[in-house]
Amino acid sequence: MLGASVLISKCENNLQALLHIGRKEGRGIQPKRKTDNYAMPTSIKAVKERLQIGWHRGGHSNADYRPDPKTSIPVRSPTYSKLEGTMLLRTITTALIFCAVTAESPQGVLGSETSAAMQTAIQCRYIPEDAGWPQPQLWHQLNRTVNGRLIATVPVGSVCHYPKYDEAKCNDLTTIWGLVQTAYAVRIPHLDKVIVPLTFDSSVPRPAEFLALYFQNNTCTPFTPSSTRCILGNYASYSIDVRSIDDVRAGISFAQKRNIRLVIKNSGHDFYGQSTGKGALSLWMHNYNKTMIIPNYSSSYYDGPALHVQTGAEAAAAGAYVSAQGYTVVAGSCPTVKMAGGYLGGGGHSYLSGIYGFAADNVLEWDIVTADGERVVATPTQNADLYWALSGGGSGTYGVVLSATVRVFPNEVTSNAAFSFSVSQAGGVEQYWNAVSAFHQHLKPLLDQGMVAEYGFTNETMVVTGVMAPGQTSDSLQSSLQPLFNALTAKSCSQLTAKSLGMKLAQADSYYDLYKAEIESHLAGLVFPAAMAGRFVPRKVMDANTTVLDTALRAVADRGYSYAAIALNVLNSVRNRTAPPIAPNAVQSNFNDAYSSLMISPRWSNSLPWSEAQVLQDQLVNEILPIHDAAVPDAGAYKNEANWAEKDIKKSFYAGTYERLENIKKKIDPDGFFYGITSVGFDRFAWDSAGRLCNT
Repeated sequence: MLGASVLISKCENNLQALLHIGRKEGRGIQPKRKTDNYAMPTSIKAVKERLQIGWHRGGHSNADYRPDPKTSIPVRSPTYSKLEGTMLLRTITTALIFCAVTAESPQGVLGSETSAAMQTAIQCRYIPEDAGWPQPQLWHQLNRTVNGRLIATVPVGSVCHYPKYDEAKCNDLTTIWGLVQTAYAVRIPHLDKVIVPLTFDSSVPRPAEFLALYFQNNTCTPFTPSSTRCILGNYASYSIDVRSIDDVRAGISFAQKRNIRLVIKNSGHDFYGQSTGKGALSLWMHNYNKTMIIPNYSSSYYDGPALHVQTGAEAAAAGAYVSAQGYTVVAGSCPTVKMAGGYLGGGGHSYLSGIYGFAADNVLEWDIVTADGERVVATPTQNADLYWALSGGGSGTYGVVLSATVRVFPNEVTSNAAFSFSVSQAGGVEQYWNAVSAFHQHLKPLLDQGMVAEYGFTNETMVVTGVMAPGQTSDSLQSSLQPLFNALTAKSCSQLTAKSLGMKLAQADSYYDLYKAEIESHLAGLVFPAAMAGRFVPRKVMDANTTVLDTALRAVADRGYSYAAIALNVLNSVRNRTAPPIAPNAVQSNFNDAYSSLMISPRWSNSLPWSEAQVLQDQLVNEILPIHDAAVPDAGAYKNEANWAEKDIKKSFYAGTYERLENIKKKIDPDGFFYGITSVGFDRFAWDSAGRLCNT
C-alpha cells in the first residue's frame, strides 16, 4: 500500500484543484468544532494529516459514535446534515491513488460516477467506511420495524479501553475471557458451578459476541493497552434481537436493499467466525428459543414422539425439557450449543450417536426463511432436496432456520465411566504411548455395542471424560470395560490398574440426569484456542496396523499440541436396529465411516503476543495437518470442528456431496446472499483487504 506522503508528493500539483472542486460543489461542509475528525480538509497539509491518521486507524471504534437519546443507536459524531465531507475525503484518497499509479487526472476521478471506489461497492458489500453505508435514519427506521430491538454493537472488551475503561470490570473480564458467559446476555443456570465475577453485568445483551479468538483478531480484548482504541473489526455492526419471523424478514430485506452483509448468530460457538462479519447486520436468534413436545407425530416416514425446537434453544435446556416429560433427544455435549443451529446443520455428534445416530439423522422437518423472504417447510417428502441439504450439509447457507422437529426416544437407564492416566502413572513415556494405543484398540468393541467415548490426550496425560453406555447399568459397563483395563495394565508393566486410573462409574435413570451430574461441569470452563484443526480417524485404519497412525499422533503431541476426541461407531448393529436415519441426508460419509473425530489444538495463553496466533494458524495448516495426512491420506474432517483454511474444503468437509449441495444452493439462493467461509458456495466470495465481502 502506498503511503499518504508518497501519494501527495506524486499528485501535489493537482491537489489544489481537487480541493477547489470540493468547495465549489459545496461538499466541504464545515463542522461545529474545529477539531472534528470528519471535517473537509482545505489545504494540502490538512489532507496529508488526515490521510496519515486514516491510514493507521483501520476501522471505527465505539468512541467514534454517540448514542441517540431516543433509541440508543450510536450515530457518528459530530453530526452533519449530510455526509459529503467524509465522502469527498474518501474520493480524494481514491483520486490520489489513481493519480500516483496511473497518472490519471484527479479531477476526472472525482467527477466520474464509476470511480474505483464505486466499482468496488458494486461488487462488494458495504462496510461502515463506505459512502454507501446506510445512514443513521435508515437504521432508526429498521429499529422501529423490529419494535426497538435493533442493538448497536459495543464489544464486551470495551471496558478495558478508554473512554469506557473500568479497572475492576476489566480485571474480572480478563479472568473469564473466552468463556461462553462473555457472549451471553444472562447468567446460565446450568453452569452455576462457574464463578462469574460480580462486576460482570450479565443483564446487558451481547448479541454480537463470538468465541472464535482468531476472528476476534484482538481488536477489542483485555489483552491490549487500555490506551488503544476499541475497534469493531470483525464484529457485526448491528444485531436484531429476533422474536418472530417478521424480524427475520426485516433483516433480510434491509441487508439486501442496503447492500450489506447479513449473518446469523445463535450461540457463537463456531470455529470459523461465520456468525460475525465486518459491517454485518446480525440476526441474533438467542431469544427465539421455544420447545414443544409432540406426543404423536405422524407421517409417512415416522410415527412417534417428537420435539419441535426453535433455533435459539440450547442443548442442555432442550435435554432437560424432554427428559422431564420422559424422553431423550440427541444433542451436543456442550450445554450452550444451540440444537437447531449450526450443530444440527453440520450433522451433530453426541454421546448418544452410538445408538441414535447423528442429530441430523433424526430430523423430521425444517422450517426456514429463504433469501427472498419466503417461509419454506422441508421434509423427506416436501421440498426433499432442501431437507437433504439442511440435514448435515452445513448451516447458514440455504436460509435462516426458524425451527426443526426431531425424533425423540424414551428415557432409559444410562451409565458412564471416567478415568485418566499420565506418563508417570504408566511408568514412562514408552509405556504411556503403548497404553494410549491399547486404549484405542480395546475401545472398538465398546463402540460396536453403541457406546460413545469422549476424551483428550497430550504427550503427558490422557483424560477420559466419559465412556457413555445408554441402556446399560454401571455393573454392566464395568464388566464391558474389563478387557480394556486389562490391556492398559499389560502395556504399562502393571502400573495402570483400576485403582490408579481413578475410575469413576455412575448411573442414572435417564441420559440427561447422568449428563448433568457427570459431564456438563467438565465442559463449563472450555474456551476456544487461537487456532485449531480437525481430522477423522477412519474405522478401517483402526482395524488395520496402526503403527503409522500412532507415530503421527505422538509426533504432533510432542510438538505441544493436544487432542480432543469423540470415538463412535454410528453404523453398529445396535443403532441400525433402534434408530436408522429418518431419511437420506447430507451428513458426511467420512464421518459415518469414522472411528473418531479429533480436534487438534496448540498450547495458547492470552499473555502471548497476538502475532503468535497467525504463527500457530500457519503451523497447523502447513506442518501439523500434513503429518496426519501422510499417515492417513484423505481422512477428512468434521465440517463443524476443523480449520477454515483447510486445503480442500469440498473434499474434506463434504465427502462427495458438494456438487449436489451446490446445485441446491443455486436454486434456493441463486445470488449467494447467505455466506459462510466454509459453507456451500464459499468460493464465490472473498474478503478484500478492508474486510468487505466481495464477489470473486
